[in-house]
This record gives sequence, structure tokens and C-alpha cells, in this order.
Amino acid sequence: MIDAHIHIFPPYRSARAVRWLKRSIPRVDVDESISETDILETLDASGISYFFNYVYPLRPGESRSLNEFNYRLSKRVNNAVCFGSVHPGNRDRKEIVEEAILDFGLMGLKFHPFVQGFDILDERMDMVYATMERLNRPIVFHTGFDRFYGARMGPDVMDKLLTRYPGLVVVIAHMFYPDIAGAFRLLKKHENVYLDGTNIFSDYREPVDGENVFEGRVVQDRGAEEYAVYFYHSLKELEAFSHRIMIGSDYPVAMNDPGRIYDTVRTLNISAASLENITERTARNFIKRFKPEFFQGNSVLQETGG
Repeated sequence: MIDAHIHIFPPYRSARAVRWLKRSIPRVDVDESISETDILETLDASGISYFFNYVYPLRPGESRSLNEFNYRLSKRVNNAVCFGSVHPGNRDRKEIVEEAILDFGLMGLKFHPFVQGFDILDERMDMVYATMERLNRPIVFHTGFDRFYGARMGPDVMDKLLTRYPGLVVVIAHMFYPDIAGAFRLLKKHENVYLDGTNIFSDYREPVDGENVFEGRVVQDRGAEEYAVYFYHSLKELEAFSHRIMIGSDYPVAMNDPGRIYDTVRTLNISAASLENITERTARNFIKRFKPEFFQGNSVLQETGG
């Protein structure tokens, strides 16, 4: 299985991220002192062959150092597929992007517009999008869970971006939850769009007397009502587009134990071929599309028949 959404940060950012998570989900079993080694051991024990690692700067001064951090991670962890980022406030955005992709060899870029505090149609980002379109490298955007973040970015805004840059490859992380239908509309309309179902298959639940900040639906479980976050959409469409859908956990800032998340995905009521797509083949083909040299001589890929 390939986990297409992991966050190994430098220690100072990792501790802050875990503290932030526990304010909203206190029961998660993750310590703020969690290390890179801890994360890698958990992924290995869970049967994860490769993973995508995402970083993003909260201020302009972090951009280059975080990209270098992920570059160094990619050199010491051979099953890490590492992405860079840039802050809209960086004056040398184009140079930072080119360094990340061309010099550091990172796969693409990841942005979290809500946390980084920018509109994806911000004109400061135009050079970033144009550069990534020219380099034919993907951009991953956080979307969805608007109530939790106290922000709003709908599929209509993403549609404008995709129309302006038709050659830009975009991964829509979290499928605009709860507007999963909107994410699938973009998937059908734009051939360079992929979806990432991270958190949607987390099996996250909370009592109905909670705040429901994650916008779950009321479900019955052994006679009790709960709010549950789930893939409230057509399984037929999940199967039909499984070749453009990936899955991740968000670990170590996941909404549930990673083992629980992986089990939830592995037991989906879809065909074996579709399940293999969303758990491995789509991500593997995604890597081969943008960095075909990544798998050269890799025994793990050979064992999986890739």
C-alpha cells in the first residue's frame, strides 16, 4: 500500500502540528515528541511500501529550509516521495520553485491555502502555477473541512484555476469534503485532476452532542447516534475513476489511528482491481509519470509487479 499523504516535518513543526491536532481530537494516540523514526516504523509496521511526504511554509522564511529538509529526507529514506512548497510572500517564488523541482528533484508542490492564509487565485501565485505547468509537475492542494478551518474554498474556485492553467496537474486532497460531488465534477471535467481521499476514509466519529466541526453525518452504531466522516458518494464513481484516486492517512496528524484508517480502506466494498488502484497502483503510476527514475532498481516495486 502507498500512503499518499504523510507529514514528516522538522521537529519544531512536528510538535506544533501534534499539539494543534490534539486540541480538536484529544483522543489521538500521538505524542508531540514523535520522531521521524517513529513515523517510519509505524508506516513499515502497517505495510506501507512508499509514502508521499508533504511540507509547506507558514512564513516566507521557511520555504527554502523546508524544501531542503524534504530533499535531505528523500536522500536518506528511499521510499519517501517528497514534495516542496513555497510561500506566496516570497519575492523569489519562481526561483524557489525551480530549485525545489530542478535542483532538489522534489516531485511537486503542496499547498494548504487555509493554514498558509492565501487565496489560490491570488495573482502572486500565477508565476508558481505557470512554472509548474511548464515543468509538467503536480501541485497538491488541501481542500475541504471548511468549518473546522473557518475558511472557504469551493470547487468553483478550483475550476477557475484549472481553466486558466489547463496543463497544470492538480491533486485535490480531501476531495472538498463534505462536497465530494464537487470534487468528482472537477475530476470529470479536467483530465489533469487527481483526487486524494485522505481523512475521508479515516472512520472518524464523535458523539452527536459534540460540535461536529468536521461536518460528519449522523449514523447509527449499535443503537447509538454518532457523527461520522466518510465517503458519502457513489462507490460506482469511486470504482470508475479509481485510476485517478489515491489514499493517505495524514499521519502523524491523522484523524484516527493509521492502522484503523488503512483497515477502513482495505475493507471498502469495491472490486479488487479498484481497491488496488486507490491503495497502490494510481500512486505508483503517478510517481512513474513525473519521476520515472524513482523506481529504477527498487526491489519493493519489483515485488509488487510494477
